[in-house]
Amino acid sequence: MGGLIERKSKSFYIALVFIFLLLGSNIAIQKWEWTGRVDPLLVWGTVLDIMVVLPVVVFTFLLRRKPTLSVFAPMILLGLLFIHWIVPDYAKEELFLLNVSVLILEAAVVLFEIGMIVLFVKKYPEWKRHFQGASQEYPHLLPRIFAANKRTFDLEGRGRTFSRLSGFLATDVSAVRYALFPRFDRVPPAPNSFSYHQRSEYFGVFLMLVHAMLIEIIAVHVMLMQYSHTAAWIATVLDMYALLFLIGDYQAIRKSPVILEDDRLHIQKGLRFHTVIDTVDIKELAVYEAGDEHWRKDKRAVHLGLAGFEPVPPQLVLELADAVDIHLFFGLKKRVDRIYLTLDEPERFWEAIKREGVVSKDGK
Repeated sequence: MGGLIERKSKSFYIALVFIFLLLGSNIAIQKWEWTGRVDPLLVWGTVLDIMVVLPVVVFTFLLRRKPTLSVFAPMILLGLLFIHWIVPDYAKEELFLLNVSVLILEAAVVLFEIGMIVLFVKKYPEWKRHFQGASQEYPHLLPRIFAANKRTFDLEGRGRTFSRLSGFLATDVSAVRYALFPRFDRVPPAPNSFSYHQRSEYFGVFLMLVHAMLIEIIAVHVMLMQYSHTAAWIATVLDMYALLFLIGDYQAIRKSPVILEDDRLHIQKGLRFHTVIDTVDIKELAVYEAGDEHWRKDKRAVHLGLAGFEPVPPQLVLELADAVDIHLFFGLKKRVDRIYLTLDEPERFWEAIKREGVVSKDGK
């Protein structure tokens, strides 16, 4: 196992070095013209590197996952902006076909989204009824949206792509709602409610991230404005969205405690993931004792805990009898066998979960 982890780590760093060399060599050839005047063959070599080789390396060695539209589309857009930035003005006519292809792809995505919006407007009264009805079943916002989408649009019958796009839009809508309209959502009133942010250091981390992003937005905008007004505003819009998502995620963390209700455990970690688990499907609750690094490397688990200035291992481990699907942000899913927990009141959660008949392992 140690050798496997070491090999993966080496391949990760080798991929980073390769990407650095790939980007650096293309900047040297195109931007600085170290090899002389840029001809059409060099331009298309750069297009091949940035649009094909780079995504393959990122997905194969860095992310180690199949390409998804939510990651691939922004990567292609950033790649196009990078190419336009480094290719000299006299050679940009070679990019006409690439620009047209990307515009056609973007137009197809926009038309698909418009179709989604039209479908949603037509179904809105039904969707609103399902959303309001789901409030009795799901105390958290994201599961209610997912339930309303599933019952209104028959997601399973429409295919995997439609389902993922629905999840992507649900995350977007939730981010906007939590960040700009926080009064719409309150902490669900429940006797068995367990927060996980009050005793963490995440609020300090959150303030630092917001401060850094505000500085970065201004700095990147000013820097890119010297080269391209369009690129500067595109980068600014993306940065503003990232800031909005960060604020929405923090508001969701505050207003989405773990809730044990009606023989079910409701978990929503900000905008990052959510799930609902029947207590009969919980195999065991145990004190975490596996070491500081074990939970980080566990690919079949998620961690309900918040980052601080120093890494802190989780308090408890929730072992599941059967693997369950965790809904991640932007319509992604992950199948897990256990959930690591870091709560403000772990002892009270321990007692509440024991009252549900779950086997507990003291671990002392």
